[in-house]
Amino acid sequence: MRYIWFICFLMTLSGGAFASIGEITQAEGPSTITRDTGGEVEGNKGTGILSMDIIQTFKGTQHISFIDETELEVTPHSRVVIDEFVYDPANDLGTLSIKAGLGTVRYASGQIAKKYKQNVTIKTPTAVIGVRGTDFSMTVDETGSSMIILLPSCDGDGDCFVGEISVDSAAGQVILNQAFQVTVVETIQSPPLNPILLSIDENMINNLLIVQKPKVLETELEKTKILKQVANALEIDFLEFNDLDVDALDKSKEELAQQSELDLDFLIQDFLQDILEVINKQLALQMRSEFQKKKTGTIQEGKNAETGVTFLSGGSTYVVIKEDTTNYIELRLSKDHSYNMTLKQNYIGVEDLRIGDGVNEINIIQVQ
Repeated sequence: MRYIWFICFLMTLSGGAFASIGEITQAEGPSTITRDTGGEVEGNKGTGILSMDIIQTFKGTQHISFIDETELEVTPHSRVVIDEFVYDPANDLGTLSIKAGLGTVRYASGQIAKKYKQNVTIKTPTAVIGVRGTDFSMTVDETGSSMIILLPSCDGDGDCFVGEISVDSAAGQVILNQAFQVTVVETIQSPPLNPILLSIDENMINNLLIVQKPKVLETELEKTKILKQVANALEIDFLEFNDLDVDALDKSKEELAQQSELDLDFLIQDFLQDILEVINKQLALQMRSEFQKKKTGTIQEGKNAETGVTFLSGGSTYVVIKEDTTNYIELRLSKDHSYNMTLKQNYIGVEDLRIGDGVNEINIIQVQ
């Protein structure tokens, strides 16, 4: 009998995909759980959670409690994967790995993060979050852009404290250590936004779960985009221009009108934003013909080794093909029109690929 009991005990510890590691303690609306075996169950209250479960809410919400006291709150239209969960305090073991793929998820640390923080991995499509025993929320949009907000951890008596998390991408790291600090990682290749301290409005919080992007964050992201635009514009080689070959007295009315746009009183403007916008606009106006020459002139029959785009021109249509190891794009376009295309696969690709004057915009982003 002792031998049989010992075998059963081992199966409970190492059962992996079969041993329950927690359960849904609250549930509203429809949601599903896809098992590692390929089966699917409804995400109802009381349903057990297993390692490798894929939790997907539709119009529903879930609150999941794990056996080590880790808590997950999953909002509607979200997707979470429990990659790995091991908790065996008797043998001093603890490992947790979770992926938030879409939507908004709040994470509250349990015993694994408190005792084995080096074994906790929380990921989004663009960021890796290092947990040091605290609460935070992750919001992931359709492109994989991730917003992470540090939240205060409060117990049943109302006592709260603030921990610390690190947010990493392939291009950098930031540390959040104040309640309601926020950062954004837009792509795998972009660094996390420098942390911003939010001024919290009650309308933005639902049980300490922030589910909409704060206005101050939108403003900061817009400023970052403007700075990137100027940086990109300044990378142009001005020595390629032939301004000395142009008769300045022979300017058209349209060119003179464009030049008059520089006659602005900067003292009455938002200095940072408006100066950058004017610089960008004037650079674009002066360099437009050069841009078009570069972009339209490089489209040739066959595959471009630099962009990975195959371009074919036959009959009445253009054929544009781009593929990587997991994605495939094929466009058949009428020669009666012109196009400006952005083609990205797993966040890598080509922007502003022009055929003709680029009147029609085509933007395709494929993510595995």
